[in-house]
Amino acid sequence: MKRLFSAIILFGMILSFCACGQVDEEIVPDYITSIEEIDFMGVDFLFAQNNSHNSTGDGYMGYLIDTEFADLAKERIEEVEKKYNVKIKITTDTNVSQTIQNETYSGQVKMDAIQTASQGMSGAIRAGFMYDLADLSDYIDYRQAEKWGKVEDLKPFCWDGGIFGVIPAAWPMLKYNSMDGPLIVNEDIISYLNETDPREFVETNEWTWDKFEELMPIYSHINDQGDEVTALYSSDHWLCRTMQTSNGEGVIVQDSEGEYQLGLHSEKTFEAMNTAWNWAFGEYSTFVDIDDGHNWPDMLQAFIDKRTVFTIVSATELIGTASSISYNMSNYGVIPFPRGPHGNNKTTSGTTITGTLFGMGIPQLCKDPAMSAIVLNAIYEPLPGYETKQSIIDYLSQNFFFDDRDVTNFIDAYDNLYYNYRYEGLTDVYINLNKSKTMREWLDQYAEADEANRVKYAVNIETTVSELFGE
Repeated sequence: MKRLFSAIILFGMILSFCACGQVDEEIVPDYITSIEEIDFMGVDFLFAQNNSHNSTGDGYMGYLIDTEFADLAKERIEEVEKKYNVKIKITTDTNVSQTIQNETYSGQVKMDAIQTASQGMSGAIRAGFMYDLADLSDYIDYRQAEKWGKVEDLKPFCWDGGIFGVIPAAWPMLKYNSMDGPLIVNEDIISYLNETDPREFVETNEWTWDKFEELMPIYSHINDQGDEVTALYSSDHWLCRTMQTSNGEGVIVQDSEGEYQLGLHSEKTFEAMNTAWNWAFGEYSTFVDIDDGHNWPDMLQAFIDKRTVFTIVSATELIGTASSISYNMSNYGVIPFPRGPHGNNKTTSGTTITGTLFGMGIPQLCKDPAMSAIVLNAIYEPLPGYETKQSIIDYLSQNFFFDDRDVTNFIDAYDNLYYNYRYEGLTDVYINLNKSKTMREWLDQYAEADEANRVKYAVNIETTVSELFGE
């Protein structure tokens, strides 16, 4: 409480100083007893956002316009403005990190808070331009996972012992959009082939690499229109990245000495990677369509057009946009990626986070960090009607999925995902590999660079996470 009261008095003094240049008479409360009584005296609160990474198109606070959630978000902004007597101005900035850098160097940072994908914030974080939210935990308790994101969500915001970003985890849907790797099945094709619903293989614990390889020649077929239909359509990058954890190995693991090592170069992961290589370029490549150009729209459209039975997508492509699968199909299923001999379909579903979308942070030189934290904390309270996890599950069931098992599989996939260190260089081997070398040769080629990135990035982040959240 002492820290809380001191901070309130501090930003009250700062605001009164800022007000001197705007009005003749200072209007500062003589005594403030709690956060609920704060009056920010009509100050402008600039919330700069770049939500283009999630490909939602025109939207409001990350939601498609003219939807229930966009309307609820607008109502929340109005409530917070009234409660704290503050004018919240939401602006779009396509390069938030560069703007923060420029304004920091000039000593005139205009933004009070930012929202962007983690890869758009990491430069500002590592340059020291963002405020450590651990010092604002009276207002933003970053350890409150249901409101601000679980550890894997927050890893890209952790650096040098501090945490510089959180996500709006309590707002429906937004946290799921960051997830890469849900495996989607076209149920119409399964029915056409008169085959067992893959959801049943998940329930009976039969959904394995071997089972999928057994079914690949059946799933691949010529349809009634004479079109070739493949069992799986993906890129080599997405296939490898999704398959990496399907054999029970994490992206970063601790050895017997407590040191953080790369799961990428373990024997379990090699088993998964070699299987992925075999699907993409080897024995099973006839049944798998690999897009070397990483042409996501083509993969998505191929699935919608029934030219492939399975595809790997991001959650945004599944439920996040007007062009996503959920808006264009009426009979699809969501299942975990087939597991390896050391994996588990519930806990190693192959999902990862490449970059955490909707990351929020506070610039180091904003008007007042405590004010920013208080306003953000108020904005991102759960939206009315969606205060519980069950209410959001019910919404998913009613609006996006056609089978309760899909909802379960989707939630399990999010609950067990990993941060994959893509922007720290630890998936570069997947991006660049092709059939010219074996998987072992590719991994050996990148071993030195991966080790350098482990030391430079992964150890720093994982050590910070351990300090902030405990083992």
